[in-house]
Amino acid sequence: MKIFKILKKVFQAAAAILFMLSIVLCGVIREEVKGGATELAETAFLSTVMTFGAIYLFAMVGIFLVSAANETAQKVGHGMTISSFAIGLLIALLNIEESTAAIVMLLAVIMLALYYLCVFIIYIMKKSGSDAESPNEDIRIIRIREWKQIMDEGIITKEEFESKRCQILGIKNPAKAEIPEKTERV
Repeated sequence: MKIFKILKKVFQAAAAILFMLSIVLCGVIREEVKGGATELAETAFLSTVMTFGAIYLFAMVGIFLVSAANETAQKVGHGMTISSFAIGLLIALLNIEESTAAIVMLLAVIMLALYYLCVFIIYIMKKSGSDAESPNEDIRIIRIREWKQIMDEGIITKEEFESKRCQILGIKNPAKAEIPEKTERV
């Protein structure tokens, strides 16, 4: 799973760099080639992108939010990134034959797709348990340790801790399970 986590970061960085490079490339080619057909293609791509100029800012903010510690921020970041890159893909596909920057944008979208493929693979691996997480990464173990610390501080009793531990692990608490007493018939 570690290799996919590394690849995920590489693809995320590559997508962001290529996304920004497509705009820079538009400007560089526009300055170098004055009056030729290439300039017109790059200018057309650049003007289309500038029409949706906010998508670049939107995408960059989204990429940074994906790396946030807050789960809600991550979800918002994924939405922002995907929508921005979808618009970028549309613009790139419309200008792919004439524009070098459109090709770079297409590569950025491919890198983003590979990033999400790695995210999906990591998710599947976590769900299947094929690559067991270390106990330090398991949220259940972390919660049990927190409750153990509370018990050690004397805030709760051992019975309360055992009850909470069983609840976290999803097992039936043997302390609460009542064994029906046999009654004798006369």
